[in-house]
Amino acid sequence: MFDDAARSRGFVLDPAQHHAVEQLCHPERPNVYLWGPPGRGKSWLADVYFSAYPGPDKLRVHFHEFFRDLHVELRRHRFDLDAALDHLIGRAELVCFDEFHVHDPADGTFVARLLPALLARHTRLVLTSNYRPRELLPDPLFHEGFVPTIELVERCATVVALDGPRDHRLDSDRTRGFASGIWAVSPSDLQLRRQGLERPAPAEHRVLRPAGRPLRALRTEKDCLWFDFGDLCGHTTAPADYLALAAEHLFWVVDKIPNLTTAGREPAQRFADLVDVLHDRDARVVFVAEVAVSELAAAAGPVAHDIGRLRSRLAQLRTIQDTSSRTDAGRSRVRL
Repeated sequence: MFDDAARSRGFVLDPAQHHAVEQLCHPERPNVYLWGPPGRGKSWLADVYFSAYPGPDKLRVHFHEFFRDLHVELRRHRFDLDAALDHLIGRAELVCFDEFHVHDPADGTFVARLLPALLARHTRLVLTSNYRPRELLPDPLFHEGFVPTIELVERCATVVALDGPRDHRLDSDRTRGFASGIWAVSPSDLQLRRQGLERPAPAEHRVLRPAGRPLRALRTEKDCLWFDFGDLCGHTTAPADYLALAAEHLFWVVDKIPNLTTAGREPAQRFADLVDVLHDRDARVVFVAEVAVSELAAAAGPVAHDIGRLRSRLAQLRTIQDTSSRTDAGRSRVRL
């Protein structure tokens, strides 16, 4: 099954992927935690496994999205976790979480309640993550308190590393969806027009409330959302806002993106969350930035724990910049 699916995509499974397949298909391994660098095939393996799993009682969801929906259901059910899970999961025999991660202490406290509740339902769990369990909630002020939850993951799930040398995302089709997007470095208005884009006029500005919080958009058409980085990531937005907007709009422009090293920790993390959502929704995006992707953030910068995944996703884009500017070496470029 997995070998045939790989051949249909033009590649063969590497040794780490073969090992992951063995664990996913092992009848005595009820839960599997797949972790590794971006682009190593974790989501693809989960997709093939989920599609082949018999019966309709199964759920696959991005962890951002599940967290959003769970908070909504908790409020509806007066913070009764079991009742909220009954609504979201029902009688699912299999639950797959994509991009499982814990960075925030508040999220860590919540996950510490969530995982035992899920395991008590005897639901098979498959989690994909960029982080080994011991790297979850890396903040040294809070990590020690999360260790019992990490030990629960290690005890109740087979932990499998997918760490092959090849980033399969760089082989993706660039004719549609997220991979057809553009990273534009300091383009002029004329250069944007060559890409079919006109900067919004002030009369087009609108205030949206996708998840209850006010959010200024520079353009809100069915076929285009245009935001400034400061409006989209500089305020108290959250993945719930991005998920609600991406459900309705699959072409975005995100303008005035600074170097994340100077943007501050919270805006930088919101940008990483935004890219996660847009990538997973396969939205086409034009990112208008001050710097090339390679200069966007230092490895020890404000999104250090997400920088590998962020760069891998942005590496799928075409880079365009003025011929007088420095080029992003090794990347696809379009002369303006």
